Amino acid sequence: MDAYYASPSSSFYDNAISRRFYEQKLRYLRFEPYPNDGLVTFGASGTAMCDRQLVLKNAQGVKPEKSDDLPFRGRQRRQGTAIVDYVQLDLVHMRKRLGADAKFTMAVRDNSEWDFEDAAQQRVIFEYPNPETGEFVSFAITAKPDGKFHYAPDGSRVIFEYKTKASGLRAMNGKIDFKGAQDDHIRQVTAEALVFGIDEALIVYESTQKPAWFDDAQSTSVTKGQKTWEDGQPRPDLRACYVKITDEMKAALLSDLARQAALVYEQRAGGDLPEVTAESTGKCGFCAFTDHCRKTLTADNLAKLQRIDSAMATSQMAGKAEHRNVIKYLAEVTASATE
Repeated sequence: MDAYYASPSSSFYDNAISRRFYEQKLRYLRFEPYPNDGLVTFGASGTAMCDRQLVLKNAQGVKPEKSDDLPFRGRQRRQGTAIVDYVQLDLVHMRKRLGADAKFTMAVRDNSEWDFEDAAQQRVIFEYPNPETGEFVSFAITAKPDGKFHYAPDGSRVIFEYKTKASGLRAMNGKIDFKGAQDDHIRQVTAEALVFGIDEALIVYESTQKPAWFDDAQSTSVTKGQKTWEDGQPRPDLRACYVKITDEMKAALLSDLARQAALVYEQRAGGDLPEVTAESTGKCGFCAFTDHCRKTLTADNLAKLQRIDSAMATSQMAGKAEHRNVIKYLAEVTASATE
């Protein structure tokens, strides 16, 4: 990708390739519901939901909440979508622009379509034992990756996922240097490996903040924490994380999804909602059922969270992210109760 974007020719698209790309996109501008087979269907990108969110999402009569958001968030979501679109268009030009130097190219399906997104989408049914009961549970996983690559040196296939980051160059690089790809993104490509039978993946991160056009390391008008160059080089705005998906990773994910699917089936049969846990409060930021979750919190669950808050406040967890998430959730429960 660096070789492509460094080339002057990257500023120009081949009309025939572009037309083929957009015609493929147009063919899939339609809505196709999942088969009405009653099975819980996990989207590959949604395999990191908390138990409660998953049950609410799959429970009849519970609709996702829609409310106004901060305007910049809407623009950020739109920006992320647009970036992935143009990156895919660039990727299908790689062979044209780089020739034999293009080691990774977008795979092509038997029908001559590029193997990405809706053209690649597949839904597979699994049966796996619930780790808590030992009983086999049926569920489905659906996946439509940002791409499947053909790797020229050995002819293998590689799953491709592209993620944008608005946290800034330093934050993105620091996080990747510390722990690599995000856990939920690794779960996503693991789910895709189960669907497609491809056990290698590249998760590529792009920072929407770009380095200054010229070296700013010596600029006195830029504070140290905001400098985007170091040692005469721009800080990377693109980072690729390689993931080898193992049988153990697949088994762990299937086991967890079987447990969650069982919770959904139990709730459909009249069971209770799963409890809110301290860990699950870290996933509330992108949940579409927050109001319903807070308003259906039981008194026992509330008391348990309050005890956890008190214990964290007097431990080494005080003030850390996990503790702040619990505090925030409890404050929102209180605010919801007074509305």
